[in-house]
Amino acid sequence: MSSSDDTVSRDAQTRRNALAHYDILDTPQEAAFDDLVKVASLALGMPVSLIVLVEADRQWFKAAIGFDGPEPPLAASICAHTVRQRDLFVVPDTTRDPRTADNPLVTAAPFVRFYAGMPLVTAEGVAIGSLCVLDTRPRTLDAEQAFVLTTLARQVMTQLELRRALKERRARERRNAAILESAVDYGILATDLDGRVTSWNVGAARILGWSEAEVLGEPADCIFVPEDRASDTPAREMRTAREMGRANDERWHLRKDGSRFWAMGEMMPLKGEGGAHEGYVKILRDRTAQRRADEALRQQTALLQTVTDHLSEAVFRLSADDTITFANPAAAAMLGWPEGGLIGRNLHETAHHHHADGRPFPREDCPVVRALEAGTAMRHRETVFFRRDGTPIDVVTSNAPIIEDGAVGGAVLTVIDVTERKADGARLRRSEERLALALNAAGMIGTWDWDLATDTVYADANFARIYAVDEDRAARGAPLGDYVRNFHPDDLPAFQAELDRMLAGAGTDGDDFACEYRIRQADGSHRWLLARGRLVRDGDGTPLRLPGASIDITERKRAEERQSALVELGDRLRDLQDPVAIAFTAAEIAGRTLGLARAAYGAIDSSQEYLDIGRDWSRPGVAGRAGRYRFSDYGTYLRDLQVGRDVVIPDVTKDPRTAGHTDVFRNLGVRSMINIPLMERGRMVAVFCLQDDRVRAWTPDLVDFARNIVDRTRVALARLRAEEAQELLNRELSHRMKNLLAMVQSIATQTMRSAADVDTAKEVLAGRLIALGQAHDLLMGGALGSTLIGPVVRGALKLHEDRPGRFRLEGPDLEIGAKPALSLALMLHELATNAAKYGALSREAGHVAIRWSVENADDADHLTFSWQEIGGPTVTPPARKGFGSRFIERGLAGQVGGTIALAYPSTGVTCGITAPLAAFQADG
Repeated sequence: MSSSDDTVSRDAQTRRNALAHYDILDTPQEAAFDDLVKVASLALGMPVSLIVLVEADRQWFKAAIGFDGPEPPLAASICAHTVRQRDLFVVPDTTRDPRTADNPLVTAAPFVRFYAGMPLVTAEGVAIGSLCVLDTRPRTLDAEQAFVLTTLARQVMTQLELRRALKERRARERRNAAILESAVDYGILATDLDGRVTSWNVGAARILGWSEAEVLGEPADCIFVPEDRASDTPAREMRTAREMGRANDERWHLRKDGSRFWAMGEMMPLKGEGGAHEGYVKILRDRTAQRRADEALRQQTALLQTVTDHLSEAVFRLSADDTITFANPAAAAMLGWPEGGLIGRNLHETAHHHHADGRPFPREDCPVVRALEAGTAMRHRETVFFRRDGTPIDVVTSNAPIIEDGAVGGAVLTVIDVTERKADGARLRRSEERLALALNAAGMIGTWDWDLATDTVYADANFARIYAVDEDRAARGAPLGDYVRNFHPDDLPAFQAELDRMLAGAGTDGDDFACEYRIRQADGSHRWLLARGRLVRDGDGTPLRLPGASIDITERKRAEERQSALVELGDRLRDLQDPVAIAFTAAEIAGRTLGLARAAYGAIDSSQEYLDIGRDWSRPGVAGRAGRYRFSDYGTYLRDLQVGRDVVIPDVTKDPRTAGHTDVFRNLGVRSMINIPLMERGRMVAVFCLQDDRVRAWTPDLVDFARNIVDRTRVALARLRAEEAQELLNRELSHRMKNLLAMVQSIATQTMRSAADVDTAKEVLAGRLIALGQAHDLLMGGALGSTLIGPVVRGALKLHEDRPGRFRLEGPDLEIGAKPALSLALMLHELATNAAKYGALSREAGHVAIRWSVENADDADHLTFSWQEIGGPTVTPPARKGFGSRFIERGLAGQVGGTIALAYPSTGVTCGITAPLAAFQADG
């Protein structure tokens, strides 16, 4: 595509995008626009006036007067020239302007002779159409008329901008209303300047208990507790919001039923379009549970401090450089330091600097230091610490990183003296495993608690939604069967086996549960889950509960499936030698892996309008659709394919390229599709078609997978073609070499047999072999098959052309076969050698006329070739024929048949050849 084509394409896309903002195309008639074209027609005295909008592939009349019938195609649009202007475009006589002279609107009815159009330009500077007037006779516009047309065009844009503004305002209002109504966890209310309620969203009704109807026009201070109303808190809050632009509070509020709740609130002044202060908006969020949780956390923290102070385990908090910032009393006692004596010291230097045998312990080898620098957890690492007095103690250390603002700020390290208490290691491992489970829960999709005695599962809302179980029912406890019914049947045995294995344990690591399985979704697809849990037993070891969390691993599993599919494709394509089998294998693997209804690899016919599918793959129960398909029957996306763009359509009923052909797709059972073109030398040669009978969100990774399939299939087909071409080339080379060697042997034998001495033989043989080599070079340039007769003749005579005009050639370009070409070249070399020694080429004024033509005789084409020497000495017929003469008469005749006549008239030697054209063109 040229740069000008690129510019036109970009302009068309820019215009399409601009038109989309106005939502004007294909809308009903509107009086405002009809009046403008009527005014233009009357004011300018024109029979035709139009408001024309120009899209990428059509023009559409928003308003028209004096023009009957449908809009002409874009190729016949004069307004398409107008949108490329930035000022008034006037054609006084369309028959004299090269841009319009051949336009069907000019050469045929309605026979337009005059055109004037003003571009309709958006505020962003994009011309989307024109206001134009037309007449059937040549005319001009004066300055006043031009002003009228320009002014009316601006009025058209004013109407369009007004329409756009109203559309955007309605959209904003709907969006704002939707936001307010969807914010069910936030109470949002608005008041006037006196604090009376003017708006009350669903969240406010849910949190506070009053409906909007109950509070409209009432004072908003009803939501404040009596002591805050008595201290004038509502008025202070409005004053702060008015003066500071925002007022934040966190306090107790009052519900309709008199109950109190702790809420975080924010009040802001509400301003109108002109910036005038009209009232206030207040946003409340119920934070009662959070407050209670914070209070519980404070109590728990205090308890934790108390517990930490009384733990027998040592607890350290370390900064990022391994400095101790906290050490509980047990830590100081374990290492023999006074309480508080470890703070500010480097842990490695203080307690871990030497091996048990006294050798230095490099800092980079310290597991605590490595875990701290890497920001990773370290579990139950056995090592040796040293007390202040140098006494070594065996310890088990565990480390948990502290993440602050996304970075590792330090770690919490617990140390257990296991010199005498090795048994405590098991408890520490269990504790650390629970900690790891809690940390991993950041990526979980749901939690559950399975009561094994009653087979009741208590689950959170996320977990319930995945299994299509009512959320309230799940929170109260739903039977296990409600969840199991959505399992993929192939995964139930593995789930049961993992459960049996865990239940058979005896309170050891066997109490951990981990299983991957699939859950059926409402749209028929499946999601992969990884469930992890830990069995809870009573005092005698009886299993009681299995709490745990599930993580969505669908994308990982699907990525693994796609990778396995690509490996399978490579393995299977490696041994295939049939293009149809290669195409079907690619379609089968793509369709099966992506869960499609149908997949096929089709070839493009020479017209680029049809797709030929020899064999397609379809899901069981879905009919195959092999055959020929015309692209135009299924939408307008052919151009995208032809320029190498993938066509990705999630829903054929909504994509503008296919929306007009939904009946055809419904009959095929297609709702979504991907078409990926295969390009060779810039031309589409095949299309990989992926189709499904449901709406699909074709994510980039799915499209990349499909492209991978296409690329590997293309490579396999190219490999097959290359192998076939190589095999053909090898056979042809072998054939040519045998022929060439036979000819060289014949030439050498005949030359030596007829030569008078060795020097003469060497000279003659060298010339003949040079002529043979030049002819063979021509054949090699033509890929060994054939060559044109003209280059063969010129190449054979090149050695003897000592000046221009020596050889005068006349004849059409014809292809001749390889062996006839070699023989013809050798024959001409012999004739030219004799002419240079004895004939026309031995004289300065001599030359040779060479002519060839094709004539029909006996219903078959014959090639007639003649050699005539002119301007040479008087010719005397030779007393006997040498090898050259015999070669001329017999060599070529043996290849092509026909007749060869060599004559010696006194005026100059002549040679004539007549043979069937088919014999000359045969590649023997």
